Formats: sequence, C-alpha cells, structure tokens
Amino acid sequence: MNILVVCHYGLYREFSSSFVHAQTTAYAALGHQVRVIVPIAIGKQDWNGSRSSIPLQQREKNGVQLYLLRYLSLSKYGEKWFNTANAIRAVRKRLDTLLNDFVPDVIHAHTLGFDSEIGAWLRDRLGIPLVVTTHGGDSFIPIKEGKLIQLRERANRADHLVCVSSLLKRQLEDCGATISTSVILNGFHVKDVSLRADSPPHSIVQVGYLITRKKADVTIQAAAHLRKRYPDVTLDIIGSGDEQARFQILCHELNMTDAVHFHGFLPNNKTLQKMSMSRFFIMPSVQEGFGIVYLEAMACGCVTIGTEGEGIADLIISGKNGFLVPPDNPDAIVRAVEWCLEHPAEADAIAEQGRQDALNLTWEKNAKQYIALFQQLAFNCN
Repeated sequence: MNILVVCHYGLYREFSSSFVHAQTTAYAALGHQVRVIVPIAIGKQDWNGSRSSIPLQQREKNGVQLYLLRYLSLSKYGEKWFNTANAIRAVRKRLDTLLNDFVPDVIHAHTLGFDSEIGAWLRDRLGIPLVVTTHGGDSFIPIKEGKLIQLRERANRADHLVCVSSLLKRQLEDCGATISTSVILNGFHVKDVSLRADSPPHSIVQVGYLITRKKADVTIQAAAHLRKRYPDVTLDIIGSGDEQARFQILCHELNMTDAVHFHGFLPNNKTLQKMSMSRFFIMPSVQEGFGIVYLEAMACGCVTIGTEGEGIADLIISGKNGFLVPPDNPDAIVRAVEWCLEHPAEADAIAEQGRQDALNLTWEKNAKQYIALFQQLAFNCN
C-alpha cells in the first residue's frame, strides 16, 4: 500500500523517541510505501537545529519519505483557526510536489485537531479513506474544557477513528461520536530493551514530561515516605517541563534533594538503560491515553505502577503483571512498593509477567493491525 501520514512536528521532533516514526518505520519494513507530511511553523527549529524558511524540505529516514512543510503560525493565538488554515494552504500550494510519483491509498493522521483537519482536506481532495488516531491529550483536553461538539465534529470527519486505549474509545462514544472506532494498542522498540538482574531493590524511576498530569509530585511524596523505612531509596526522574522547579522545591521541603535526581530529557536508549537499572517504575499520571513508557519499563523488568481507570488498564492487571493505584494517592504507591519488598519472589514473578506481556506489543504487530484496517477501508472505497 501507499500510506500518506500527517503528523505535526511536535510528535516527530526526535526520531529515537517518536512513536509515530517507529510506526511508519514498521509500515515500511512490511513492504509498504510511506510518505509523511510534517507541518512545522516558520521560525521553529527543525531536526538539524535550523530555523530555515525553505517552504519544503525532503529527507528519508529508515525507509520513510519525510516532507517537512513550513507554514505561518500565530502560536497559541492562531490555534482556533489561523494555524490550521495556513497549514492547509501550505499543503494545497505544495501538493503536486508532496505527491510526486506517489499515489496514496489511505491517509493516516495523528491526533484530532490540527492533523486530522489537514487529513480531512486531503481526503476530500484525493477521494481516499482517512484514518485518524487519537492518543489522549487531543481528546482529554477538549472533553475537560467542555468542547464536546467540536471534538465530535472532528472525529466524525474521519472514515475511521483509532483509539490507543479502551478508555479513549468509551469517552469519545460518550461524546456522541458516530464514526466507526476501534482500539489498537501502541507498540515499542523491543530491540532497544536491555534487561539487568542486579537493579538496586529500592531504586525508582519515572519518565515523562514534567507537567501537572504526569503527577511526579505524587511519586516524590511516595518516595519520601518510603525513605523513612528504607534510607537508600532513590528516585530518578527523566524528562523536562514547566513543573520541574516546583518539584525541586517539593524535594527540598521533604528533605529528598539528595535522593531525587532530575536528568532532564534523555535519548530513548539512555532512558531504557536507566529503566533496566531500576527496580520500580512509577508514573501515577492521569488523562493518559495509553503510555508507551509503561511498556518500555515493563519490558526492562521493572515492577510497574500506573493509575487506575487510565489507558494502561488495557494492559496492566493489578497484582498480576504490575500494579494500578488510585489517582493522587501516594499511600497506595507506598503500600504496593512495600508489598513487593516484603514478597520479593512474588514481585519477581509479577515483573516477569509484565515483561512478557509488554514484549508481545511490538510496532510490527501494531503496524499489521493498521495495515489490515487500511486495506479494508481502501477495498470498501473502491
């Protein structure tokens, strides 16, 4: 098949950690032709650190053809209309070049909103099916803000909507979306995982943007409580974001400055190495569509702790292959960790089951499910 992908630069900024690039690479590895349109605002740094105003740049990476398309943006001031309209205008102006020697069978857009609107314009122009994948924030935020009509309209402009978890599917159905919908769980790079058996028993790691909904403060509070009983508890926090200063102040208030280490952003391979050296992975985040980072932690052999009622509940069964705790409840995290420390053999079995379950979710498996969907839609279209 010829697959035309639309994905904004925010999800394609770093190849090693871009799940979209991982998926498109899997499409290509299965023998399909993939071309990706990556809109990027004029003035933003690209993959090479350049702020070039060249309208269209082409490159190939892992068998995937990438087209970096510049468009004029007003940042957050243009989010409601100007940015998307201008990106579509840029696509329309360069369409002949974007599709040179390439006749797409299907369009795959990532996120409801900016990308799906570009995808809908391309669908109407080319007369081929549009599949949109919603990953979490693109659905959770409009729901939280009460923009249900807008969300429903965006969803219904696609031919099929893929949700990365059952939670997202339920929420969109509750919003009244009538588009056909399915759940396809994300995958991850199995080949990059390394497993170590000598991780310190009281070592904890959390990976993710340092933003409010990732709840790193809850993890810090739990680690502080655990340290009263286990003085050698350590917490490694990998990621960057606006909340880092607040979290560092919290560490100081809890006398955890020497036990909590902020590493900032790390390349994916370095992150996986840090996971493989940790006994526990904890991320009590909310509004989480699925969370590939949980898969990576489980595959690295961490005892993995997530949040009840979130997307990861499609994979983690509490007490069997990991643990799920109520949101905003550091005491529940403490109880789960202490149980594991008091029952090391059982904890090892849980971690191993989690590793096996995670290793089953590869990008190749994910890509095969999408390809089957694409082929069915293309067949129905013809």
